[in-house]
Amino acid sequence: MPNHFHMMILRGARPLAELMGRLLTGYVGNFNRRHSRCGHLFQNRYTSILCEEDAYLRELTAYIHLNPLRAGLLRSYEDLKNYKWCGHGEVTGTRHAGLADRDYLLQYFGRTNGEAEANYDEFVEERKYKYKAGELSGGSLFHSFNGTSRVLAAGRRGERELSDSRVLGSSRFVEILLKHAQNTPCPRESAGAILERVCAKTGVTAAEIKSASRIRGIVAARARYCYLAKEAGIGGGILAKELNRNSGAISYLTGKGRVLEASN
Repeated sequence: MPNHFHMMILRGARPLAELMGRLLTGYVGNFNRRHSRCGHLFQNRYTSILCEEDAYLRELTAYIHLNPLRAGLLRSYEDLKNYKWCGHGEVTGTRHAGLADRDYLLQYFGRTNGEAEANYDEFVEERKYKYKAGELSGGSLFHSFNGTSRVLAAGRRGERELSDSRVLGSSRFVEILLKHAQNTPCPRESAGAILERVCAKTGVTAAEIKSASRIRGIVAARARYCYLAKEAGIGGGILAKELNRNSGAISYLTGKGRVLEASN
């Protein structure tokens, strides 16, 4: 889109913030070099929602890929297949950018490659004018493509439908996530103990690690601290506040610290 983009990511073992930090930092650095500029490129931090894969992946895919058409950037649905800023053409086989996991997505639309491509294309085209602004943007069934009637029906039966603005999924899916968050284990080691261990190993003081210094040895110690703290279960938000840095910087330091620790 002209001033933002959408991505659908299958989470792995590493935190999403770490992935986004590397992606955005790398892109901004490359963009700034190409255009002889410096400073920030994106105005705000990215926002994210959790999606219930089995129930919503197909709908969310269509919603994201139809964005350029709904915004009037293209004249017709057929133009979408050749629009280089969208993964639709890659899924249909028209373009080959190597950014989308085409095979993973098509398994939701058919057993054979040809059947899946045809079903996907038909599914997305049927939804050209279906979605409204704000749909599929989180909030469980309240923002889903078919959730309103289910919520109302549940209300009439005296049942409670759980909703969360950070989640796109069923009430049961929201309930599972909330329970998981409540049962998140405490850090295995305190931040103070980790910091003390890093200081003893590197010879860098705690005050230097928490400072704004960009001296190579201090940055390396700071990176080791971030990595070991994250591995112990200490949240990135806590580290960001302690070190007076944003989430992107913490993600970068964590990645750097992983490499340093692995090399020893």
